[in-house]
Amino acid sequence: MSALIIVVLAPLLHGAMRKLRARLQGRPGPCVIQPYRDLVKLWRKEALLPEGARIAGYVPGLVLGVAATFAASLPMLGSPGAFFSSVDIVALVLLLAAGRFALTLAALETRSVFEGMAASREMTFAALTEPTLLIALFAEVAPGHGVRMDALGGANAFTLSGAAAFAALFLVILTETARIPIDNQETHYELTMIHEGLLLEFSGPHLAMLHLAAQIKQLCYLALGALLLPGYWWAYPLWILALGVAITFVETFSAKLRLYEIPQLLATAFLFAASSIAVRFFGNPLP
Repeated sequence: MSALIIVVLAPLLHGAMRKLRARLQGRPGPCVIQPYRDLVKLWRKEALLPEGARIAGYVPGLVLGVAATFAASLPMLGSPGAFFSSVDIVALVLLLAAGRFALTLAALETRSVFEGMAASREMTFAALTEPTLLIALFAEVAPGHGVRMDALGGANAFTLSGAAAFAALFLVILTETARIPIDNQETHYELTMIHEGLLLEFSGPHLAMLHLAAQIKQLCYLALGALLLPGYWWAYPLWILALGVAITFVETFSAKLRLYEIPQLLATAFLFAASSIAVRFFGNPLP
């Protein structure tokens, strides 16, 4: 049930964040339900692939399946009860990595120069974000509950370890959702594309599935970040909305970093995640 809710609401959240960003920039912006219209329009079009592409036609469905599994693994409203809430954190991170690998492989198969360049950048930054995500989640699992997804959340006090882990995860969210200052999901300039550059040769239903998968992952990452923040079950939807607003403000009032500066920022996120593990041994809650 939680996965269905996330799948249905993911385009709405994406549209709301686009609307807020446009308002902050002094533009009217598109309607909040525009992502639904875009998905329907793409689904009605014909899917075209480069000549000789064999696996690219199967990858969008695989990527969408990975995003749906990610949604199903999240505890509903910050409490245990999701169908896959007992999934192992390591297995989830490996599943996300497998989806990224499949999309990158499909981009390379198209033999597009720009997609190949975007694939190289995607895998380079993934080498920094995936360990950071794993360590940040390790730092926040409840003692004695293993490393399962249902061991996350439920904290009522914000600790130093939790603050460091959340800071690391926030930078990971900016990267994984293609947000400024890391990336720009609305750009059409191929030389600066990272995630969007992987989708240049996809069209029709294939592109619709990839866009929906990206929107689902965006909401899932925000929900994952909300699990690291204090509060009871009713606070998690509010944290998700707050994180969406915070990310929109960050990308509106920040400049996009140069490519060679992005690894420095992601290395900082890794240090935050590593320090959260060290600080947890002392267990000093913030006043």
